[in-house]
Amino acid sequence: MLLALALSVGLMWAWIMLFGDNKPKPAPVPPPQAAQSQTQSSKGQAPPSTAPAKQASAPAAPAPAAVLSGPETLVEVKTPLYTAIFTSRGGGVRTVSLQDYYNHPGKQGGHFAVLDLAAGQPASLAFNLTKLAPKLDTKNFTPSVDKLRVTQGTKTLTFTTTVAGVTVEKTYIFRADSYAWDLKVRLVNNSGKPLGLQPSLGLVEAKKRSESASYAFTGVQYSKDGHYKEMSVGDLDDNPKDTGDINYLALSIPYFMGAVAPLDVQGAAPAKRFVAGSEAGPLMVATVIEPLVELAPGASREMGYMVYYGPKDLKILNPLGHDLCDAVDFGWFDVIAKPFLIVMNFIYDFIGNYGIAIIIVTLLTKLIFWPLTRKSYKSMKSMQSLQPHVKRIREKYADDKQRMNQEIMQLYKTYKVNPAGGCLPMVVQIPVFIAFYKVLGSAIELRHAPFMLWMNDLSAPDRLPIGFDIPYVGAGLPVLTLLMGASMFLQQKMTPTTGDPTQAKMMLMMPVVFTVMFINFPAGLVLYWLVNNLFSIGQQYLTNKSKT
Repeated sequence: MLLALALSVGLMWAWIMLFGDNKPKPAPVPPPQAAQSQTQSSKGQAPPSTAPAKQASAPAAPAPAAVLSGPETLVEVKTPLYTAIFTSRGGGVRTVSLQDYYNHPGKQGGHFAVLDLAAGQPASLAFNLTKLAPKLDTKNFTPSVDKLRVTQGTKTLTFTTTVAGVTVEKTYIFRADSYAWDLKVRLVNNSGKPLGLQPSLGLVEAKKRSESASYAFTGVQYSKDGHYKEMSVGDLDDNPKDTGDINYLALSIPYFMGAVAPLDVQGAAPAKRFVAGSEAGPLMVATVIEPLVELAPGASREMGYMVYYGPKDLKILNPLGHDLCDAVDFGWFDVIAKPFLIVMNFIYDFIGNYGIAIIIVTLLTKLIFWPLTRKSYKSMKSMQSLQPHVKRIREKYADDKQRMNQEIMQLYKTYKVNPAGGCLPMVVQIPVFIAFYKVLGSAIELRHAPFMLWMNDLSAPDRLPIGFDIPYVGAGLPVLTLLMGASMFLQQKMTPTTGDPTQAKMMLMMPVVFTVMFINFPAGLVLYWLVNNLFSIGQQYLTNKSKT
């Protein structure tokens, strides 16, 4: 049973590595009924009960700049937290570099760019008007300034253009002390005739970044009717869509994200919006589509959004609201993972070392499970003491399997031994293991967090430089992983066995299997498993010495 459980852990690991982000693809849904009826009423027709509203369908992904108009003007916006480069092309943003985050541990490799789009690629925060101006993101806007420095308070940057008689103003409002900014889009109908407009705002991000996405989600995240939803990067080629009360829409990469949160008019009912995911070559695109806007001649309408480009850090996201904190999602065992993260951060605030914080959290976990573990070890010892009786029963009823099983179960019942009792702690720890796996692989706090000696990044595999590469392992020696395997071997030798030599040999293979499996795991996770093994060895030693 222990071997089966070990293989189950390996299977879970393989499943998470290969298919963890492949969530069921959301089926396309019909557009909001309100938008459908408004579209039909603007044409003076009764809305058919089964016909979808074409006006509300998701727009295609922004096209690379093939129909660009005029030279591109760049505007740099610099705050104490980030530097952003905006483009006159659609009044969007090309790059956002974070001042407090770097590409490599030890503040090396330059500032990390949460957004990095090259010239010729679509800009993020592109605003389009479906049907009327579907390529508005390729049109040049006029910026209000050519450079902006925000050292305190707030400052604004406005992009303006006119298309098909509609004036479009995009006003960004930046704060010196926040990763979040506001975007206000004002539409003025100067065409001299009534218009029905379908506004949309798009986010763009590279599908592959320099940091590995093996442990963290990459793709579209959003909140629909108060519930967390996602579209993995592998689903975007099917152009998935969804509709509802959208609190935020984000494009997520490991540890970071870009997001927009629509701002409804105060006191008004939440609007039903579309969200759509797609891909454009090496880019992934997420679009939020507004309900139909009816504009009389000379009338205007303003829409608002909160924009966020920064780390997926709960301490930063929680105060912003709009359910943005839900984007920090640790999968199936999120309810276990987040308390672990909170406790680990609390300990870090006092100690200043996440490696030590992981050790303390592991110790606290072992103390919580101590009664259960003690009972398990005693059950295993009892099972071992009964093996001579079990052997005699097997020999006596070798030709009657049913009677043999009945006698063995009666033996366990007589001595009050639970044959599965020794496996219970491992079963309980599987959710904890997976929860910690997700935390240590995708929590921004562990990114580039040093522990000691050569271990300068708890979110990356542990490697001691030795001057040459090792096949499968790469550059460096996985010292922490080898110590973890050795501790598991020692723990296995101390574990009471059932007396079956074949099974005992198979169980001794577990440390080898786990060592190979853990070689490319984050160092923080290996540290957790090593310390967990050492505490378990101590517990087992004390239990073996105990007479009760």
